[in-house]
Amino acid sequence: MSNPSHGAHAEVHIHEHSDVGGIGYGSMNSYLTGLGLAAVLSALALGLVASGGIGGIQATALVLLGIAIARVYVHAIYFLRLRGSDEGGWTAITTLFTLIVVVIAMVGSIWIMLHQEINMMPLPGTDAFRGQ
Repeated sequence: MSNPSHGAHAEVHIHEHSDVGGIGYGSMNSYLTGLGLAAVLSALALGLVASGGIGGIQATALVLLGIAIARVYVHAIYFLRLRGSDEGGWTAITTLFTLIVVVIAMVGSIWIMLHQEINMMPLPGTDAFRGQ
C-alpha cells in the first residue's frame, strides 16, 4: 500500500523549506553564519563599553540598544528560523510581537534606571535627609 507519489511529494515539501533566502534552512552554514554575526555584535558591544563609549552616555546607550535589537533579529532568523514568508504570515506576527516585547522591556529598563535616583530615599547623614 505504498504510494510512490507520496514519497516524491514529501521530498519536494522538504526541499521547499530547506532553502529560504539563499541560506540552508537549519543547515550548518546557517548556524555558523548566525554564530559569526552574534559573536561580532557581542564583540562590538563589549568593545564599545570597554573603550568608554562614544560621545556621551545617551549616544552610547542608543548604539547599544541598536546592537541589542540586531542581536535579537540575528537569533530569531538564524537560530529560531523565524521568517516572514513561512506559515502564511504567522511567523511575521510572532516576530512583530517579539519586537514589541523587547522594545517594552528595554525602554522600561532604561526608564527605571533613569528614575531610580529620583525615587530613592535619601541616606541618613546627608543634606537631603536633613531637609536642607
